[in-house]
Amino acid sequence: MGRQTVRRVYSRQLTKVGAIFTADFVDPRTLPGLHRVLEIATARPVKRLGQNFLVAPDQFDRIADAVVKTQPQWVLEIGPGPGGLTCALLERGLQVLAVEIDPTWVNWLTSTLVPRYPTTLRILQQDALIMSWKTLEVGRDRPWTVCGNLPYYITSPLMAKFFEDASSWNAAVLMVQKEVAARLLADPGQRNTSALSVLLRYVATIRGLGEVSRHQFYPSPEVDSFVIQLTRSPSPAIPLEHLRGVVQAAFRHRRKMIRQSLAQVSGPAWNSHEWARILTEEGIDPSKRAEALSWSEWIKLARLAGKK
Repeated sequence: MGRQTVRRVYSRQLTKVGAIFTADFVDPRTLPGLHRVLEIATARPVKRLGQNFLVAPDQFDRIADAVVKTQPQWVLEIGPGPGGLTCALLERGLQVLAVEIDPTWVNWLTSTLVPRYPTTLRILQQDALIMSWKTLEVGRDRPWTVCGNLPYYITSPLMAKFFEDASSWNAAVLMVQKEVAARLLADPGQRNTSALSVLLRYVATIRGLGEVSRHQFYPSPEVDSFVIQLTRSPSPAIPLEHLRGVVQAAFRHRRKMIRQSLAQVSGPAWNSHEWARILTEEGIDPSKRAEALSWSEWIKLARLAGKK
């Protein structure tokens, strides 16, 4: 089935019977198509779930093409909603496991897209924040890629799963708020770096793929979005908990000098004066603040925190 055929909007033939949708498919990747889907599904975007639906075919293509370049055996899509990105992924021959918390869209996708792609699409109604990615790997080939348009309220906890969930994900192509992307893309040592951006580098390299205007969504959010890509990389030879301990302590008190904030790290019973001496011996300026530390300095701190 060609891409143009799939994008055609069938507005007369699709009807709702009880909770089941029958007849042909309505493509949600344009504003008219999305309005028709919302009408048929008697649905509206749910604000508490952060539902702002992308209505820009060229952006769907860009994201899906980026996913293809990661060469996944299958794709985990977070929050497919009415299925715009899902369509683009399936058109490219990808195996998709779509995780959606909203039962309206679970029903919609199960009734409209699954019959069209019965062997390459599976819909799972679940909260992406509490599910274990490790369990999804059972019976599936590796490597696999994560993708999705992440609502602001789940961005940080969802991104944390990349280094906390013991799974074999290989890459991720994600759309997040532009301001969030700026912090995630900031290298350690830059002013707008964050605890999350430092911890993500324990497992991945991060690069930006481009901006998405707020006017390409319905309803339009108050801010623009940005697409980022994570690529799995080897982790340094230090336990994650040691790195997480120093990162969280330093950023929890980011206005303090690190010799003061690190004195509150569990583990070595060193006060701020002892930390100042140890940091100086390691070639790290004890008067630095969290955002000024380089990646190599974070690794040194994590190793120091692991000493008893």
